[in-house]
Amino acid sequence: MSAMVWAQTTTDTAPMTALDSLAEKIIIIPHIAITSDIPDPAQGLMMDRMKRILLKNGIVDTSDRSRFVLTVKSNVTDGEWTATVPPKYGMVVEFTFYVGDVESGILYGSHMIRRKVVADSEEDAYMQAVKGIRVTDSAFKVLIDKAKVRIVETLDARDEKLVIEGSDYEINWW
Repeated sequence: MSAMVWAQTTTDTAPMTALDSLAEKIIIIPHIAITSDIPDPAQGLMMDRMKRILLKNGIVDTSDRSRFVLTVKSNVTDGEWTATVPPKYGMVVEFTFYVGDVESGILYGSHMIRRKVVADSEEDAYMQAVKGIRVTDSAFKVLIDKAKVRIVETLDARDEKLVIEGSDYEINWW
């Protein structure tokens, strides 16, 4: 049976367990997989959006080495040219953001956003859809916070070590 280790936070008056304390230190990095279905012209913009999402949620580490990633998959559910003059391209794009572990393949959380856009071309419409992702959406904070806690809980259940800031932290306290 695990024993609770208590720490006091400066921003909250409620006591925090050692697992919660470790969850705050988890580093998540943005990653666009080859299978993301994001067109090449939009990948740079999407990477910027994901970095900003992480920054807005307190993850300021810019290293590219972490086993935990925020990644995205896109799906164009509807797209067609309008019968207007000039013709416009309308599309519906679903972006599903995932937080996962690249070493074990475990998924810790996901959040889906649907964007409807109309533009002069298919590429412009897709770019507008990516630009329409609000990095301040509170659902991203919930996704990241819950994923970090689940990461620590999973590592705790597996008796794994977690390396944070160059030190080994034992996840289990007996």
